[in-house]
Amino acid sequence: MKAYKFTIFILLLLCSTLLTACNKNRSDYPNLQGKKLLVYVAFHEDEAKPLLEGFKQKTGCEYSLLRFPTGEALARAMEEKTAPKADVFLGGTVDAHEYMKKEGIIEKYISKNASYISDRYKDKDGYWTGLYIEALSIGINKERWDAEFKSKGIKQPENFQDLLNPAFKGEIIIPNPKTSGTGYTFVSYLVQSMGKKKALEYLGKLNHNVAQVTTNGLTPAEKVGIGEYLIAVNFINQQLIVKKSGFNIQSKIPKDVGWTLCAVSKIKDGPDSKAANAFIDYCLTAQAGNDLKNFSMAMSTRGDVPLPQGGQNLSNLLGSDKYDFKKAGIDKEEMLDALGKIKP
Repeated sequence: MKAYKFTIFILLLLCSTLLTACNKNRSDYPNLQGKKLLVYVAFHEDEAKPLLEGFKQKTGCEYSLLRFPTGEALARAMEEKTAPKADVFLGGTVDAHEYMKKEGIIEKYISKNASYISDRYKDKDGYWTGLYIEALSIGINKERWDAEFKSKGIKQPENFQDLLNPAFKGEIIIPNPKTSGTGYTFVSYLVQSMGKKKALEYLGKLNHNVAQVTTNGLTPAEKVGIGEYLIAVNFINQQLIVKKSGFNIQSKIPKDVGWTLCAVSKIKDGPDSKAANAFIDYCLTAQAGNDLKNFSMAMSTRGDVPLPQGGQNLSNLLGSDKYDFKKAGIDKEEMLDALGKIKP
């Protein structure tokens, strides 16, 4: 009988401990039952949904998302500046968030979870926080290279200057800098590393070899993966997403290339400030970071989130001063205007 009572006591103690843990977990987030969050998403929908679903489980908050390439999401947020419809800008390169900061489209919010993230990965004034790190890379279809180019003795491109080789005419695909954060990062990096005049001259020459310009950053890697084109310029993690899907895409990160961040920020005067704050809090947790890496194939800004299997450690790039992503945001309007004047 004593043994039976002791067993019951232990079970009750365990139940009490579990309930306390559950309640503590729930108390970290507000009860948002009946609320609905609208998020503008500037990366892949499969990256956003685990974050939004995880947030819904924690808070009961319903959600809707609208996905656009970074440039289109930015344009929409700008159009709605005086009457915002969305609460959070999720994803997209940090230059877009810097531009929104400059234009008064986003507002300061310092999440309690931002303390787990290095200062170099977040805005010093608290307007945006980085989720993961991205670096520009040259992606090559390995099968096509071996079958069509290797025997000709053509040098495989190691840097962006190598892409001007006439042998690559009609074989290069890049994202549009006016619609894609990836594309704009490429252009801005060239300007910062070469100077504006030389960069625009380079882009004019590169146009001779470019067969297609896409609205978003992932598509070039996808089309190179299936062999439609030989070479893509986009972010390394976008190429790794395609490689993970079973395509033999080979990636080469040029020496001293710039890097940027995929970030999250709060839209100023959005419909539900409380839900927006709570969602950003959730996005910066280790749980969210682990969920995000499973599709993004990127290096998280949180040190306690390991690299995804097959992911690339970009730590060796982080000391590079070849690219200032904050300056990229400040110069964005001027640079996009200059691109329209390029003479091939």
